[in-house]
Amino acid sequence: MQTVDKALKLLEFFRTDQPEIGLSDLARLAGYDKAATRRFLVALMGHAFIEQNPASRKYRLGAAFLHFAQVREATLPLATVVTPLLDALSAETGETAHASHYSAGALIAIGIRESSRANRVHLDPSEILPLHATASGLAFLAFGPAAPLEAAVDQGLRAYTAHTITDAAALRGAVAEVRRAGYAISNQGFEDEVVGIAMPFFDSSGTATGAIAVATPASRMSDELRVLILANLHKAALAATAGIGGIPAEAFVRAHGERRAA
Repeated sequence: MQTVDKALKLLEFFRTDQPEIGLSDLARLAGYDKAATRRFLVALMGHAFIEQNPASRKYRLGAAFLHFAQVREATLPLATVVTPLLDALSAETGETAHASHYSAGALIAIGIRESSRANRVHLDPSEILPLHATASGLAFLAFGPAAPLEAAVDQGLRAYTAHTITDAAALRGAVAEVRRAGYAISNQGFEDEVVGIAMPFFDSSGTATGAIAVATPASRMSDELRVLILANLHKAALAATAGIGGIPAEAFVRAHGERRAA
């Protein structure tokens, strides 16, 4: 199992801004020696998870991911469900909309629709969203299983900006407030000058499995825009939940019933 874990760790370093990596750089990033790194790469290449660019001799992700992505989407559709919701959410709010799913201890992007405005938030689809520093992460922590919150605290709360929550007690308090309100707001917690608002979507047990969110430049955020985003996010979160055969948590339904009544 340790060998498998070490081999799979190499895959984590490939991103849209770093699609190809040489052997020496991969070994350095992973903290392995070059001989071990080469052995892991050869094994991954044997199953088409990694391929080597014949021109540069650098390594990149292989075609096997396309096959497994299609199998996953055909049997447990997520991108198919959220794509039209993100289109509508971005069109209604004029801002960047995105959805993420919790898997293997992290929130990963499953869809992004960027705003058409010149001044807009750009999201890297390969970027992992930290649970404690983003609106999506906080929304998931508030309505998801307990283990991810404890794991986030145990791993340490990295500061991405001066506004990031880095204290365990503060994080627990923020998560409790999100559960009470039914939505999360991160004001420059992950990136300076960016405000995110998010709500969770749920599986068939009423447990959050991800989040749908809107990100806007902080300079454009206003009370009117916040109300508009929340109204459209609520519709999108419920539609995403229904689309994957889920049911909203009672606490989520109650929070939004109280918010509308207020």
